[in-house]
Amino acid sequence: MNRTSSIDKRLIRKTWSKRKLYESFQFLSAKKATLNHRKMECLKDSYKSSIWKLVIHADNNSLPVILKISKELKKERPESIVEKKIYRKATQVLQPFMPKVYLTKKNVSGRGLWVFMEYIEPLEGRVQYNPDHFDKIIPTLAKLHAITIDKRFLEQEHIFADWLPRYDSKEARKERMRLNELTRYYLDEAMKKKNLHTVIKPYYSLLQAVLKKGPGYFPEVRKAGCSIIHGDLHTANIVCRNVHQNEWDIKFIDWEGAKYAPCWYDLVNLIGVFLAYRKEWKDQEEEITHRCVHLYADEMRKNGVVFHLDPVKLYEMAYLKKVLEKSLYLQLNWAVTGKKEAKLLTGYLEKIRVLGKKLDLYS
Repeated sequence: MNRTSSIDKRLIRKTWSKRKLYESFQFLSAKKATLNHRKMECLKDSYKSSIWKLVIHADNNSLPVILKISKELKKERPESIVEKKIYRKATQVLQPFMPKVYLTKKNVSGRGLWVFMEYIEPLEGRVQYNPDHFDKIIPTLAKLHAITIDKRFLEQEHIFADWLPRYDSKEARKERMRLNELTRYYLDEAMKKKNLHTVIKPYYSLLQAVLKKGPGYFPEVRKAGCSIIHGDLHTANIVCRNVHQNEWDIKFIDWEGAKYAPCWYDLVNLIGVFLAYRKEWKDQEEEITHRCVHLYADEMRKNGVVFHLDPVKLYEMAYLKKVLEKSLYLQLNWAVTGKKEAKLLTGYLEKIRVLGKKLDLYS
């Protein structure tokens, strides 16, 4: 679908020629690579970036590419800085897990960073996605975590110094404390609203007791290992070349949420959030979760990482830890302010009650 963009085709064509960007695609042919101006499609345009699908020709070779243009903002969001740094500085570590980056150019036509990368179609819309597909994604996710976990991360820490958010940093700990206080505030605010009071009341006393203990929930999850995590795994951010084959060549896109954090958080995003939205799998949730968790632990073991606690228990701890650190705050905030529909609020409340009891969170 074509979308209106504040960055037009003429600017891209002019920059392609003036900045001699074609030289970076010389690998296609001995002849000069050309940009097909008839096949320039704006896939997405927002205040922070513009994403285009382009086609580059050389002799009989044709290469579809993605051009992501980060716009200059008065105050740049930290997440945007992270993604830019990943494209420019971290490809030697993360390239196996993302589409090939062909070229990056800073400060092009006053438009921030231009990134040309391999075009691979996302899973979203290509398959009728179901929990069996987790089995095809988890091995790649485990490899990402395994090569960047704990000491392995420290060996290449210089690549990520000063820009990759760290879970154990002073700033991150302060932010978790801030969100813990805000969660308690919005919990009380929700109780004042007629439409939320009946939803919150059965859990209110329990939540108050739990939140007073926060935000250092389940230190076992942190001790199990920190790695580089993607931070926003869902079907729109997972791409695959060979979707109709048995084994998928999985890559991840949109790395704004990347950080050095407990490795289990990615699995919570991939599985837990998906199942929270897809109620049709509710009856099979436990079976699906156990299968995926054990597959993840097995794949991590193949890559030299062994978890010394029961993987299912670690996953459940990570689920509650992640919900209590931020997700519950967001759902309460949206419910109280009406900014967004808090679709997962009742599900999270019940998870806190059930898993909290199982894990002795509020004993």
